[in-house]
Amino acid sequence: MARFRRETRRFVQRAVNSALLAIELFNRPSETCRSDAVLILLQHSFEMLLKAAIYEHRGSVFDSDDNFTYKFDKCLGIAKSDLNILNDDDATTLNILNDLRDCSTHYLLDLTEQALYLHTQTSITLFDQVLNSAFDKRLADYMPKRILPISTNPPKDMIAFIDSEFSQVKELLSIGHHREAEASGILRHLMILESNLLGNRNLPTVKEINKVVHQIKTGDTWQTIFPNIGNLHIDYQGQGTSVSIRFTRNLKAAPVRVVKEGEPDYENATLIKETNQLDRFNLSMRKIAIHLGITEPKTRALARYLKLQDDPNCYKEFQINTLTFKRYSQEALRKLENVLPNVDINDIWGKYGTRAGSKR
Repeated sequence: MARFRRETRRFVQRAVNSALLAIELFNRPSETCRSDAVLILLQHSFEMLLKAAIYEHRGSVFDSDDNFTYKFDKCLGIAKSDLNILNDDDATTLNILNDLRDCSTHYLLDLTEQALYLHTQTSITLFDQVLNSAFDKRLADYMPKRILPISTNPPKDMIAFIDSEFSQVKELLSIGHHREAEASGILRHLMILESNLLGNRNLPTVKEINKVVHQIKTGDTWQTIFPNIGNLHIDYQGQGTSVSIRFTRNLKAAPVRVVKEGEPDYENATLIKETNQLDRFNLSMRKIAIHLGITEPKTRALARYLKLQDDPNCYKEFQINTLTFKRYSQEALRKLENVLPNVDINDIWGKYGTRAGSKR
C-alpha cells in the first residue's frame, strides 16, 4: 500500500486486524462473550476502514470545529454520498450492524447462532468488497483462505430464517414468564432489522418490546408485526471458503407508499392508520447532515434548493407546548441523497445558503 498516505495505511491495518480477530472469535468453541465481541470488532473494523478511505480522500477525519473524529454515521454517509464506495443495501447492512453493536454494548442482545453467522458473514463479505474497491486489496491477502466464519447450518433463505427466529421466540414465551427475558433478547434483533428497513434506526425500548410480546401472545404473526423484514433477501453465493452473503432488498416485493385520497389506486390501497406522524417525520436537519456527510448549513441549503419544505411528504412542523420542531421524512432524505452526487454543493451553498433563507 505504498501509494497511499501513511495514516491511511495505519487505518487499514487496524481495520483488518479487527476483522481478523472477529473471525477468530466467531470460530472459537467458547461462548463466553462471543457474540458481543464479534459485533464490537466487526463494527470497529468498518469504522477504521471507512475512515481510511475518507482520510485518503480528504486528508482528515475531523470536523474543523471539533476535537473528535467523525462518528460512524457520518463516516457511512461520506462513504456513500461522496466516495461512492457503498450503495443503499451496503448502508443498510452497516446500519444494522451498528445498531446490533450498540444494543449488545449498552443493553442485552441475544443472537441465535444462525443470526450471528448471518451478520458476521455479510459483514466480512462487505468488508472485503470495500477493501477491494477503495484500496485494491482483498482480505485473503492478510490471512489464509481457509479462515472464514464457519457454520454447520448457515441460513440461505430469509423467510425461513425469520420463521425459525420467530418460532424460537414463541416457544420461549409459551414456557412461562421466566423465559420472557430470553425471548426479548431475540426480539431485539428482529426489531432492529425492522426499524432499519423503515429508516427509523431507533433501538427498541422496553415498552416497545413488551408490546410485541403481547402481540405474539395474542396470536399475531411475524408478517403482521414485522412487515418489512420480508422484503430483505439473502444473496448467497459460492461455497466452502469462497462463500459470500449480502443483504439486498427483494426487488419482487411491492413497494410501500402513502396514497392520498383521490389519487389512482386509492380505493384498492391497504389502509394503515398513522397513529404517530413523528414516526414518519423522524429526521432533524442535523441527523440528515450526518447521514449525508456534509455540514448542516450546506444540508439546509440543499433542502431549500429542492424546496423540501413545500412538499408535505417530506416536511412537517410539530408544535409541542411552546416549542416548534421541524422534521423531515425518509423521502426527503432519499431526495437529498439522490441529488447530492449530481450538484456542486458549494454552488448550492452560494445561492441558497444566505441569511435570506435562514428561516428554513
